[in-house]
Amino acid sequence: MKQSHDPFAALGLHRSASLEDVKRAYRRLAMRWHPDRNASTTAENEFKRIKAAYELIIDPQRYTQWQQTGETAGTTDDAPPGDDLTQTLILTLEEAAHGCAKSVDLTRSSHCASCHGSGKVQHAHSVPCTQCNGIGRVRGDNRGTCLCEGCAGRGYLRETDCSECAGSGWRKKMRTLSVKVPPGILHGERLRLARQARHGPDGEGAAGDLYLEIRLAGHDLFELQQRDLHCTVPVSIFRLLCGGEVEVPTLEGSCGFAIQPYPAHGLEYRLSARGFPKKHGRGAGDLFVHLRPVYPQDFSAKDRALLDRLDATLSADLERAPDLAAWAERLREQQNR
Repeated sequence: MKQSHDPFAALGLHRSASLEDVKRAYRRLAMRWHPDRNASTTAENEFKRIKAAYELIIDPQRYTQWQQTGETAGTTDDAPPGDDLTQTLILTLEEAAHGCAKSVDLTRSSHCASCHGSGKVQHAHSVPCTQCNGIGRVRGDNRGTCLCEGCAGRGYLRETDCSECAGSGWRKKMRTLSVKVPPGILHGERLRLARQARHGPDGEGAAGDLYLEIRLAGHDLFELQQRDLHCTVPVSIFRLLCGGEVEVPTLEGSCGFAIQPYPAHGLEYRLSARGFPKKHGRGAGDLFVHLRPVYPQDFSAKDRALLDRLDATLSADLERAPDLAAWAERLREQQNR
């Protein structure tokens, strides 16, 4: 870690934090970003940054040296950054998979230009008090009146609260950043925008880093596990029994694939490399298709006739249905006793 970087900001703490606060923050962040627990490609760098910050603070000699150099640095490019900011960025599964451009809105406080930060406006001529409409008295208890506190009973004022900032002296300014999200980013990973977290009024003070923590919105069709996608597809029981072509969704659109007759094959299929993409074009996870049998809610007379023919054909050749053959044999044995 560069000596000019603030180790407290790296741990998400103020510089007034106690040693116990530092230890708790380090344990929490270390568990989150340790490469053995976090499969994110950024986890290793984050863990190293957190560990370096922690080791600097708990080492009295190094910490004293940092106080003498890092805290007294100026506001040049090597100056200690301001506090970091973490903000959530919600993406759809498709946006995270393919990459996208997103707009991120940031707000910061700025001195009100109308009152120059004072919160008050001076008038060339007296204006009626807005609380009592220039009367000097307002309705009190028991239907009586009392002196207006806004103007002390004078009815008119030469100074009033600034209407632009409601008397606070501050206004919120919105800033929009355009962020390019790389393909293959996962839930919980963070994008770092260096020196984009400016908290001070009117751009004063050093800016910290802005971290965008990725959150993936729920999806109607897919469930993401690591980089594998899971999808449940309803399929007619007749199609399952005879096999054939089934259409399934993917992140690139729907595709068809052939299923084997059930139950010779189960109800789960694995489509290789059809899942969530890996970073830098290094392939993708798999798509697991879970077939859900669907039975008709009603049959027409024609449907029943066809099913009767199928049942009669099966009954004439029970070797294809061992369970039915065994049951027929048990019935014969019972009747011959």
